Amino acid sequence: MKELIKKLKKQDYFEDDLGLEKSKINELEDQLNSKIPDFFKEYLKYFGFNENVFWSIFNEEDEFVEQNELIQELGHTNFIAIGDEYAENLIVANIENQQLYLLEDDLLIDLKTTFEQILHEAISTFDLPDFDALQNTESAFKVLLERKTEITTALIDSLNTLINEAEQNDDSLFSIIISAVSNGNYLVFGGSFNHFKSIIDAENIDYDHLWSINSAKYQQLIDLNQTPSKAMDLLLLDILKDLKNEGYFEQQIENFSISIQSGDVNFFTEDTFDEALMKKNNLETKVKRFWESSYDRTRLLMEVL
Repeated sequence: MKELIKKLKKQDYFEDDLGLEKSKINELEDQLNSKIPDFFKEYLKYFGFNENVFWSIFNEEDEFVEQNELIQELGHTNFIAIGDEYAENLIVANIENQQLYLLEDDLLIDLKTTFEQILHEAISTFDLPDFDALQNTESAFKVLLERKTEITTALIDSLNTLINEAEQNDDSLFSIIISAVSNGNYLVFGGSFNHFKSIIDAENIDYDHLWSINSAKYQQLIDLNQTPSKAMDLLLLDILKDLKNEGYFEQQIENFSISIQSGDVNFFTEDTFDEALMKKNNLETKVKRFWESSYDRTRLLMEVL
């Protein structure tokens, strides 16, 4: 951890002399009547409340103290508040393992990352993008555009089969997920709304599993005869956006979700081409685009019920 922080400090991008002395950190602990975990002490020692390090980390001492007093009152005594999402949902870290969570409506949403990992992310932001890889993807996408009509037909055939199967079961779909599977084929997966309704009142809901291809009741092969690639994912996204704009999904339930699994990120029909091309599985994406999360998509669907 110390070496990561020192490496970040060497970027010479941050305002100097904001780091906190040990006595000041002790004073903060006295105010909070609780210990600040070592990993965040080390951060404060070098950066203090510096707005240039991470866009979501607290840059004001008063706010840090106030929000930590709040989470203590709420009973989250095993966590420390380290930042917020545009002064709304708090970003908190488990004091024992650095795991980060978003505190939403007094519910802890696992952000699937740690404080140490976001230090790595901060360091990587100083690296230039792999322009060659991006250009190669764009070039491959342009070549695939020549097959757009053919691929659109294949996708519609698979979607029609999927939707009809659900209707025959007196069911409807709450999600469509397109993903390449291990054998190199693309499949379209459909989440059963009947299944969604049957588990939504459970005491403990595995939101991530609910929105994964592993829990999808319906699936259908897409006859593409095409090796999976990011360029192909982008073309499928382009086709799905066209279908959505043309009203193909209008008969589905309100807040119906449409996505494509592409590597370690998900593309949504709300993404522009450039957003999808550059998308990363990092803290900024998870927090700024919280509406993509399994929890928030579940919340929106529950409004339908």
